[in-house]
Amino acid sequence: MNYPEKLRVGGTFYGVVYQPVLRTTSSVRIKGGKVVLKLSRFAYGAGRDEIVRKFLKWAEKRLSKVASNDFINPVYEDGGRIVTHNKIYDLSVDVEQGRNISKARLKNGNLIRITLASGLSLSVAKKTIQNLSEKLIIKDQTPYLLEVLNELNQLYFQENFINCRFKRTRSRFGSCSTKRNINISFRLLFAPREIFRYVCVHELAHLKEFNHSKGFWYLIESAMPHYKNCEKWLKDNGFLLG
Repeated sequence: MNYPEKLRVGGTFYGVVYQPVLRTTSSVRIKGGKVVLKLSRFAYGAGRDEIVRKFLKWAEKRLSKVASNDFINPVYEDGGRIVTHNKIYDLSVDVEQGRNISKARLKNGNLIRITLASGLSLSVAKKTIQNLSEKLIIKDQTPYLLEVLNELNQLYFQENFINCRFKRTRSRFGSCSTKRNINISFRLLFAPREIFRYVCVHELAHLKEFNHSKGFWYLIESAMPHYKNCEKWLKDNGFLLG
């Protein structure tokens, strides 16, 4: 069986990656806009074909729920564009022969200029470009995060929080610690603005109710009556962000 390299869902094509693994079980996930199948070395023949068929069917069903017009994933390459709520960053990348350390700087408020060290492999260069870009954007966007949190806090909660920051997390969208520090996933800069604000409201509400009790959800609904739509959006689309 020839396995497809792309999966078409509606009018969008998603790349499909097949990775052999030493485990006894196979798995599938959607990461970085691609369907990644990790196939056990013990799966072969018709059994392997059936696993691939089921995994691709699952991925197609999962991706059919995506509201792809709601966000634009960042493009971390020379000439790429990174669209956030309040700014569009253009990306310029070059390689300096003889340079040992890669560097990045922000020019004119929205141009990210990255100079790569020489001799990097393609995969390392890609990771370096993304890493340096994200660090610059997080630093540049932190005042925006503080502005949104202060606005929502003043409107609905009137509580004190100690610190706020963007974090490059993929397992969760936000957190509020017992020390009253609020962390918001950097990936939410690529979600619709209302989704970003909902997660901010969610974490601010924990300043009053450090749990998910009825009282907590009452606070959320009072601030955002349609919060369940945001929850659904995150469930259907959040795994593709960033």
